[in-house]
Amino acid sequence: MSNHYLHSPGLSNANQKLVLSAWARSLDIEASALHDANDDAGIQRFEIAAEHELTDWDPNTATFIQLFNISLLYAPAWFLDAARNIDDDILALESTMLQLGYDAGARSLGEEVLYYAEDIPYYEDAQLNVTSQSRDVRRLEAACPPDDITAMPLDALDHYFTISAFGEHPEPIAGAGYDVFSDTVGQLSVLVALVQRAKGYGTFMLARAAEECMFDGLIPQWVTSVGDDIGERMANDVGFILSGYRTSVTFD
Repeated sequence: MSNHYLHSPGLSNANQKLVLSAWARSLDIEASALHDANDDAGIQRFEIAAEHELTDWDPNTATFIQLFNISLLYAPAWFLDAARNIDDDILALESTMLQLGYDAGARSLGEEVLYYAEDIPYYEDAQLNVTSQSRDVRRLEAACPPDDITAMPLDALDHYFTISAFGEHPEPIAGAGYDVFSDTVGQLSVLVALVQRAKGYGTFMLARAAEECMFDGLIPQWVTSVGDDIGERMANDVGFILSGYRTSVTFD
């Protein structure tokens, strides 16, 4: 995890505000408070009690986010109380979150890295066929290990597409898409057929999905597990900017 905050010079101040506004809307808090805190030299933590239903949040979880120059903790009130005097870099550890939630049967949902992008390199795709058909997604998923199939299939995303070679009934090579988060952010997903991996298709699809996301007026967001070298390399190759970390646990 980071030893410092990520007030990244790579992501413009305007886009930092758009990202923070998206998180604020999803948590039903004032965006201006996040903007002001992000501009301050000091670090400020915002606590959001999981007391009422929010569309993008599960009240039976605790989530700690370090984003630019602020932090956000969404959790039940008892968890907020227990975490209040713990330094952010310690709270961000999976072990700390599990310890705080031990009596409630806490189980880890993982430590993740948050990336955003505002400038994507161009990739030539003239030799590939692009489709947006559910049947192609099903065929692609069948060509991937079960553990790689995310909880939300690609064709359940707001926007998705697959690629294949031209020809009669070619097998899908890869797929990607994004879900709109809080009006201004597009959360990206990428899936590559097992036999097509290590050929650059993951990076290509991430770039294409990010490009389409930006074309629709959204800021692309890429989330990958801490220690996922492939996901992090893809982000760096496409021009994503490391902007934060997220650690989450769920309770019995």
